[in-house]
Amino acid sequence: MELAELETAADIICTVTPVGVGDGPVPSGANLRPHVHINAIGADLIGKFEVPVPVLEVGVPDHLAQALRKAERQQLEEGNVGTDLTTLYADPETAARHRDGVTVFDSTRFGLEDHVALDVLLELAEEASIGDRVQIEHLPHDTLNPYSFQ
Repeated sequence: MELAELETAADIICTVTPVGVGDGPVPSGANLRPHVHINAIGADLIGKFEVPVPVLEVGVPDHLAQALRKAERQQLEEGNVGTDLTTLYADPETAARHRDGVTVFDSTRFGLEDHVALDVLLELAEEASIGDRVQIEHLPHDTLNPYSFQ
């Protein structure tokens, strides 16, 4: 399937590409469905982007400062950045304005969603008095050698 065909057919598009610095955008944005949602997760360096600016202007980043530096939002002027995911969580009226039309989630791999889900699961487990706490993170004595167990 060609990219233009994908744009006209897809309800959800995930950009997970190895696009090079300065080689974006990946979809043109010219043929998007009026209600499409884009998960932009491939850009991870300064100068890499996958989503065209007009489409990006309606998007929502998970971590605003990080998105401005090395995610899709690095293409935008600071005044055109819009709101971030944390604000949408806290303000249902702002979130409601994003329900109709094109939406873009500009992920910076911050992991906010993972932290929220973990907090909810821990709270539920504690309320139900189930589960055991275990340490699953290893903090090495030598930070340059993560395999140094002492």
